[in-house]
Amino acid sequence: MELERRYVTLNRRRGKAVSQITLEEDLNVPDQKPDIFRVIHRQGEFRPDEVKGENGKVKVRGIFLYRILYLAEGQDRMPELLEGSIPVDETVFLNELEEGDLLDFHWDLEDLHASAIHSRKANVKCVLALTAEAMREQPVPLVSSQPEEEELYVKTCPVRLQQEVIHKKDTLRIKEELNLPPGRPNIRRLVWKEMRLQGTEVRQDEGRLLVKGELLVFFLYECEDEPGRLQWVEQGIPFHQEVECEACHTDLTGKAEVTLLRGEMELQADYDGEPRMVRIDAVLDLLLRYFEDSSAEVLCDAYSLAREILPKKQQYEWDFVQSVSDSRARVAGRMKLKDTEPGILQILCSGAQVHLEHTEQNEQGMLAQGTVELWVLYAASDDSQPLACAVQSFPFEHTAEWQGGREKCEWQVFLCLDQLTVSMLDARELEMKAVLQMQILFCRPVSLELVEDLEEEPLDMDRLRRMPGMSIHIVQPDESLWNIAKTHATSCEVVMELNDLKEDALKTGQKLLIVKEAAR
Repeated sequence: MELERRYVTLNRRRGKAVSQITLEEDLNVPDQKPDIFRVIHRQGEFRPDEVKGENGKVKVRGIFLYRILYLAEGQDRMPELLEGSIPVDETVFLNELEEGDLLDFHWDLEDLHASAIHSRKANVKCVLALTAEAMREQPVPLVSSQPEEEELYVKTCPVRLQQEVIHKKDTLRIKEELNLPPGRPNIRRLVWKEMRLQGTEVRQDEGRLLVKGELLVFFLYECEDEPGRLQWVEQGIPFHQEVECEACHTDLTGKAEVTLLRGEMELQADYDGEPRMVRIDAVLDLLLRYFEDSSAEVLCDAYSLAREILPKKQQYEWDFVQSVSDSRARVAGRMKLKDTEPGILQILCSGAQVHLEHTEQNEQGMLAQGTVELWVLYAASDDSQPLACAVQSFPFEHTAEWQGGREKCEWQVFLCLDQLTVSMLDARELEMKAVLQMQILFCRPVSLELVEDLEEEPLDMDRLRRMPGMSIHIVQPDESLWNIAKTHATSCEVVMELNDLKEDALKTGQKLLIVKEAAR
């Protein structure tokens, strides 16, 4: 029997795996750089070059870049920079992964330490978490049209569907030229650089995504005319850009993760030839997942009075995004310097690493617990140590609400630092206020049974002969007019006409006159 089919794609989460790796390297101080007096700060980031999914595993290759800020031996204790990289070649085992599955990859720097082994050698050690999550796209046939054949009766049912119309990565580039404010001395060299995002927001529009936020830039530099004198600049660069996305429109449900993929700063001469300009080049990484809800009338049953009709059904498992939560968690606390740390003269720059350590479902939604690891680079009041960096972790707990209640679900979380302010209370105490952005996709597994084909067989005459030609049927609980007509080899129309029914709704205990139509 010829049936008309329309295919939709439904996604099913296959599995998730996390691999923790420890990287360590000893780095010799180059001959042209001074000896190490004390390591005060460090940075690290992983840059994947290749993420390749294979059957049962994900191969990850890239480099881990690190930077160490230290105070040099000598009377001035000038800050100096050490840079290095560690190659990464790791396999994340994900048994459920098969060729052709969608793959999301994330990395998280869980721990990073830098220390001086002696005056000419430093050690860096980090714990890197690599997370791979696999999803499978299922082409699902929807049989919606009714075959035009005599004595063939079909039943259609509405089904609610949800397709992931956008699942991709994209990038945005921010280029800017920062000129020193008037009165600031020229730049001899850039000593230390920091860059982070805050206040990012993504909004859907017809055929595009609107991305806005602020890029915070900080650099510490040595003055050209006064070697040994330090100055610094901190400035926010607002951005508002568009990303072309053909399938995008305002009715979609989903989330967009925006992270800083890499950021570069380069000293340039300004229009007068003076070293007073820093060129900013930042690349933002966007992971986009958007879903579209729809409904369809599909074939769910069929029978004939002239032959046996056997509906062939197939069960599909897929993930329905029940809700998308975009909430903010506030974290606050005070940081007291250790006795061994010098007092604070002025705050130069601050930042934080957010670690999600535990999630669980409760009656209100999802409980998230973790820590915010705050660092503050500051000018110290001790002449023997002009710069210092204080580090402290603050716990947080946040419940992202959703309306699913106790219904069992799965979730995908994106957590990032949205806002951060650090103020000085006195020379030995700081106050921190942070806002975390938490985007969560709440999903629940859904089972969908669909009729994919109708097979035909000759009419079972023995079964028909055993059926009475006329009978009185008493309606049972949860029994429908369709089931009664199909069981007694007649049609819904005939039953309604014989019993003078105005609608097909029946009541339990109702008596119906049934006349067999097949093989009459």
